[in-house]
Amino acid sequence: IGSSLYRFASTQLRRLLGELTNHVEVSFFRDMPVSIKIFFVGALLSVVVIQPCSTRRFRSSPAGRSSLSEVENVLGKSVRLGVEGRVTRLEETLHNTFKSLPKNERGAVRAPAARYALHRMFVQLHGWQMKGLELQGDSWHHNSPMEAFGTRVPTRLYNLLHDRLENHGFDLLELSVMGALLEHIVHTQAESRFNITLAALQLNTSVIDRGNAFNAMETYLATYIMGDREDEDLDDQSAARLMLYTKTQMDRGLLYGRWGAAKKLLEEAADELAPQASMFHVKTILAVLEKVADQFFHLENEECRSMRDRLVMLEDHDGTGRVPLGNFYRPTMREMLTGAFSESEGYLGSNGALDETDPQMKRVIISNYLLLDSNCLASSGYYSVCCMDECENLMTQLETRLQAPTAEPPDLLEVVSALTAPSVSVNYSITAELEQQLQDIAGHHDGKVPLHGRLFAQWMHHVFPRTCPYPHEAGAIAGDDHPLEATARDMWRHIAKADTLTSKDKSRDEVLFGMWSATEDLVEPAGHKHKSRGALLTSMLMFMAALLGVAVTLAKLMPEIEHCKID
Repeated sequence: IGSSLYRFASTQLRRLLGELTNHVEVSFFRDMPVSIKIFFVGALLSVVVIQPCSTRRFRSSPAGRSSLSEVENVLGKSVRLGVEGRVTRLEETLHNTFKSLPKNERGAVRAPAARYALHRMFVQLHGWQMKGLELQGDSWHHNSPMEAFGTRVPTRLYNLLHDRLENHGFDLLELSVMGALLEHIVHTQAESRFNITLAALQLNTSVIDRGNAFNAMETYLATYIMGDREDEDLDDQSAARLMLYTKTQMDRGLLYGRWGAAKKLLEEAADELAPQASMFHVKTILAVLEKVADQFFHLENEECRSMRDRLVMLEDHDGTGRVPLGNFYRPTMREMLTGAFSESEGYLGSNGALDETDPQMKRVIISNYLLLDSNCLASSGYYSVCCMDECENLMTQLETRLQAPTAEPPDLLEVVSALTAPSVSVNYSITAELEQQLQDIAGHHDGKVPLHGRLFAQWMHHVFPRTCPYPHEAGAIAGDDHPLEATARDMWRHIAKADTLTSKDKSRDEVLFGMWSATEDLVEPAGHKHKSRGALLTSMLMFMAALLGVAVTLAKLMPEIEHCKID
């Protein structure tokens, strides 16, 4: 067959094999006789090539359509259309993560996996740390994404979504609908905040000239950047006064050092959506502000990467992703870099950014430090814009390649060795000790490594210590109420200790592996239960039934071969 047909068939065959291996033991395929393998592959390839075009088209799930109908019934048709308009983009973003997560018998994800997938989606798309979706030191499987809604949707819709998730799980479309509904709620709040901005500036028309439109957008953006936690409980008049004050301070060069870059981002979004417009409709302005909110994290991530680079220069052992506290405070106190690194020891420790395995030489974990709330902006009741967890990018590459919830160590080693990320500035080698650690993780799970669990996340941290955060055990992060800023006295004390102690008496691996823990914590424990012999027998019967179905399908489809076209 032609090369294009072959490429298409090969791609589809790999996809179908991936689907089937979610239900049948991989070892079963590996150990089957060669003659059966040849028949199986040939039959599947034939089905891919000749199946009628109509059967390959996307079909949305009935449950997903039902979820959209419920949104319309409770919130109205306009909200449904707004949610539906976001779904396709979210499906594309969620697809690889969804494929790689453990599922129930109907091919749906349960609540913990749904939370994990939505958290990943919002981080990838917007850089948003959505409240109610983050772990916050809890067990990986004790969270539900319904917490993100809070009291912001009607009780009837909340209960419908909650009951469906708990009793049936969410398929890809249902998960996308929930993500789209959360996005819609966020942007509805933004519209409400912008109306307060218009009132503060006494702009009461739906069409605004360019000068006033940009003044209004910049006033809104200033408040967005600084966060609206403080003014959420204020009446509209007081909130309006605070908005105007914040904008004035921004224009004076106070509060936010990248205000000029933020305004440029606003101008670029406006020029893209309304090129050279002299008048702006309010709907256009809201679209511009939504685009800026979606892209703002790129601006902030430039500063985050700069911080990472500065911290890497302060490591006492190259490549550990760890900085002694004395080195951490040194730029602030000796080089007089205001606001460089000043978080207190107590704050760092209680929020998971401190390696305390050596009490005499406590170290800041770079990848965990960057994710602290102290490095977040644009905080609201819904989310914060924080430094990007660039390990998410590595996980996305893994999921795209593997498209399964588990993998055998040799397969993982091959894929991980080829991973790339902006923060992976050195070529990390996977040492023999790391290979053995991966084998040990597989030993906990009958020979395969779950991708979405604490042990594999810990292994990734040790392979990419500057990129992937260390995953603490559930309950280890206390989140106690410690002062954010360290006192000058405490900073000098740690600097003096670093000057008198030497850290070179420990090797790099001793420093890096000091926090290794054998405690597992899976996103979806039920999805990784070992199959019994009875379950394996059932899988074999399902496989044989699938082969019989292939034969029957081939017989039925033979007359249609002449008329089928491959899209």
